[in-house]
Amino acid sequence: MSRPFTVPVTGSPPSNSVKRIWYFELRRVAIGLAVLLGAGFVFGHLQMFLLAGAIAYLSWQLFNLFRLHRWLESPKDELPHARGIWSSVFANVYRIKLRDSRRRQRLRKVVADLRQAAAATPDAAVILRDDGEIAWMNSSSSRLLGLRYPQDLNHLAVNLIRDPKFASYLGGEAYREPLQMNSPVDESIKLLVRVVPYGADRRLMLARDVTRLHRLEQMRKDFVANVSHELRSPLTVIVGYLENLTDDDSTPDELRRPLQQMARQADRMCLIVEDLLRLSRIEDQPGGAPRDEIAVAEMLERIHGDAAKLDQGKHEIHSNIDRLVRVLGEYNELYSAFSNLVFNALQYTPQGGEVFIHWIKTADGARLEVRDTGIGIEPHHIPRLTERFYRIDKARSREVGGTGLGLAIVKHVLLRHDAFLKVDSKPGEGSNFQCIFPSSRIVALEDSNLPERA
Repeated sequence: MSRPFTVPVTGSPPSNSVKRIWYFELRRVAIGLAVLLGAGFVFGHLQMFLLAGAIAYLSWQLFNLFRLHRWLESPKDELPHARGIWSSVFANVYRIKLRDSRRRQRLRKVVADLRQAAAATPDAAVILRDDGEIAWMNSSSSRLLGLRYPQDLNHLAVNLIRDPKFASYLGGEAYREPLQMNSPVDESIKLLVRVVPYGADRRLMLARDVTRLHRLEQMRKDFVANVSHELRSPLTVIVGYLENLTDDDSTPDELRRPLQQMARQADRMCLIVEDLLRLSRIEDQPGGAPRDEIAVAEMLERIHGDAAKLDQGKHEIHSNIDRLVRVLGEYNELYSAFSNLVFNALQYTPQGGEVFIHWIKTADGARLEVRDTGIGIEPHHIPRLTERFYRIDKARSREVGGTGLGLAIVKHVLLRHDAFLKVDSKPGEGSNFQCIFPSSRIVALEDSNLPERA
C-alpha cells in the first residue's frame, strides 16, 4: 500500500524531495504493472488486465485532476488530501496561491498608500487614458478643476475643462513646458498644469494653485514698470542740466570732471530704465509673438553696419548670412535681442579680436550664432546669465556700461518666438551664443522669390 507524501507549503520544495516523490510514484506504477502482468499470465487474459489497469490509473488521474480544478474554482474550500504525486501537486499549487495572495495583499497596501498620499496632496492629480478619458482623480481635482468623483470618470477631460488653451495643450505631444491657465471653478485662481506621460497609454495631469506666486510676480512687474516710469522724467531733467553745466564755458574747470562722471552715470541709469521698460513691455505681451515675416538677413546686415560704426575698427566682424531664411515674429523684439548679442560680443572681446555672425538654416528650423574670441565665461556662471542684473565681473560691466538686462531681454524675446538660447563658452577662448528657432517659425524662400537688393 502506497503512503501519502506531504510537502511544506512555504518555500521551494527541495530537489531530493521531488526525486523521492517521483521515485515512489514510478515504483508504484512498476509494481502495479508487474501485478497486472502476473495476473494476466496466470489467468490467460494479459491484454484485458493491462487495459483494465490503464483505465483504472487514468481514472485515478482524472479524478484527482477534477478535485484540483474544483478546488481552484473554490479556493476557500479545504485543501484536498491525496496520495503519491498528487499530494505534491496539491501542496505546490497551494504554495503558489498562498505566495500570490500575499503578493496581492502587499500590492493592495502599496496602492492604497499611494491613493491616500495622492488624495492628501493639495495639487489636483488626474490619471488620463491615451484617448483623454479620466481614469482616476483625487479630491483636490474637484476644488481646482471642478471635476466630480465618480460621476466624471470615463469622460473626456477636454469636455469637462472647457478652455481652448487646455484643449490645445492636452492634444499636443510635447509637454516640455507647463501650461498656465485660469481655474474653471474660479477665474481668480491661477493654475500651473503639467502632463507627464507614463506607461503604455497613461498620462498623469497635475494642476497646482500658483495664484500667490502669480500675484507676487505681477506686483514685481508693476513695481518695476512704475518705478522705471517715475525715474524717467527726473533722470531726463538731471541729464539735461548736467549737459548744460558741462558745456557752459563759465563752469569752473575743477567741476568739469565731476560733472562728466555724473553725466556718464546718469546716462547709464537712463539705459537701465529703458531696458527695464523694454523688458516690462515684452513680459506684458500675452501669448506668443506675432507672426509677421521678418527678413532676418537685412536686419543682421543693419546690425552689422551699426556695430562696425560704433566699434571704429577695434575688432574684425565677420558675417555668414543665409538670405533665403526668414522668421515669423516681431521685428523690434528680434532686433533688440540680436543687437544685444552682437554688441555684448564686441564689449567683452579685447581689441583686435574677432566677432562672427552666422544665420543658417538647420534640419529643425534655423539658428543665429554670435561667436567671439573674447575673455570667455566660467561654466558656473552660464546658467545664471539670463537673470536680471546678473554680472560676471561687476567692475568690467560698469566699465563697458552694461545694464545687466541685455540677456534677460534676449531670453524673453526668444521665449515669445518659441525659441531658446544656448550658450557655449570657455575662459580665454571666447563664447558662442546661439538662438535656436523651431521650424514652425521659419520661412525658407526660393532663389526666384528673393527680392533684388537695391
